[in-house]
Amino acid sequence: MFSFHQWLQRRASDRNVRSVAPLVDEVHSRPVPDCSKLRERARAGETLDDLLVDVFAAVCEAAKRSLAQSPYDVQIVAAIAMHHGQIAEMLTGEGKTLAAVFPACLHALTGKGFHVLTVNDYLARRDAHWMGDLYRRMGLSVACLQQGMTIAERQSAYAADVTYATANEIGFDYLRDHLASDPAQLVQRPFHFALIDEADSILIDEARIPLV
Repeated sequence: MFSFHQWLQRRASDRNVRSVAPLVDEVHSRPVPDCSKLRERARAGETLDDLLVDVFAAVCEAAKRSLAQSPYDVQIVAAIAMHHGQIAEMLTGEGKTLAAVFPACLHALTGKGFHVLTVNDYLARRDAHWMGDLYRRMGLSVACLQQGMTIAERQSAYAADVTYATANEIGFDYLRDHLASDPAQLVQRPFHFALIDEADSILIDEARIPLV
């Protein structure tokens, strides 16, 4: 039996889904655009909201070619929510790893970098490799940040269009950069957008850790 609070949450969620349904239909019906032109449009100052349908249509096609998967509506709805800075709750098996690629590609087209924060090194490494070909089909570079990397390796990872990492690694690099005495030792560039995988784990379970 649902509590009143749960009922309100469910109603709000239903309204959000209905509000983006027309966008999902547009994504499915839009002809696949040239990925290189999408980057040009993003860097020329066109808003990401205006680019969303074209970029998401391109990601759908890239997913079919690189993963042999056709994204489901629930993945596109979640992607739209994440683009707008909202939390998207997805059940196991609904494809959150692929859903995260949509907003990652959209924001990474600006050239300012995009971080996907996961709970451990294994998932960061797995997802970067798994989704790697899809990103490359979109004309984007992808990298994975791991423990034990050298300064040069970290600089290269942060320079990629999309960087997969754990919250701890990002946090420690932030602290090290602020203690560095030589600019050549800095590894991070200005932050732009971060998507948090397993948000409940990182933002709630690990919230007791001051660094996170």
